Amino acid sequence: MHAVGLVLALSVVWAATASAGETFKNPTAGFEVTKPKGWHYVTTEQMQEDLKRVKLEDKDFQEALQKYATVPMVAMDKYEEPYNDVNPSFKVNLRPMGQLKGRSAVEILNMFLPQLQRTLKDASVVQQPMKSVVSGLEGAYTRMDYSLETSDGQTFPSASELWIIPRGDYFFLFGAATRQDEKNGTRKEIQAILKTVKIKH
Repeated sequence: MHAVGLVLALSVVWAATASAGETFKNPTAGFEVTKPKGWHYVTTEQMQEDLKRVKLEDKDFQEALQKYATVPMVAMDKYEEPYNDVNPSFKVNLRPMGQLKGRSAVEILNMFLPQLQRTLKDASVVQQPMKSVVSGLEGAYTRMDYSLETSDGQTFPSASELWIIPRGDYFFLFGAATRQDEKNGTRKEIQAILKTVKIKH
């Protein structure tokens, strides 16, 4: 299950198709990332199906999410779906700065967190937004733990990590999901993916 998909669905993005190889490239965005061996690209249909299975605290928000959610530029999972647990995943969205222009990456993450905490069950911020660098660009990072509930009554201890990397009039939003206990995938694996990210300056 794509635990972090609902977090990234808050962003307005354009979709791009993953290339057949191990490295996804989007020349328009000046972006590339390498998929680990054995991981799988996620289709739009798979993400929509997972959003239907997630149970959120705010029912109105859940309905809006299912209706208006947009797909990431690229998304990848460790295990093939359907997968009856938190599926370690990494996703990338690109969003216009708009009214956020002039705000730092840390400030933007601090604006996102209250909405997420209201929406996700038992949400707690494990790492407050802090400065971070990805592909030589300054940004920000945060981590939140929460209980991912499904429509069939199951609950999974989930951890979502978010990175925001501003670039001109846009910012990249990276999201990663793992189990809190990392029993089926580790945050070191996520860090390894993050190190393959290349953003054209």
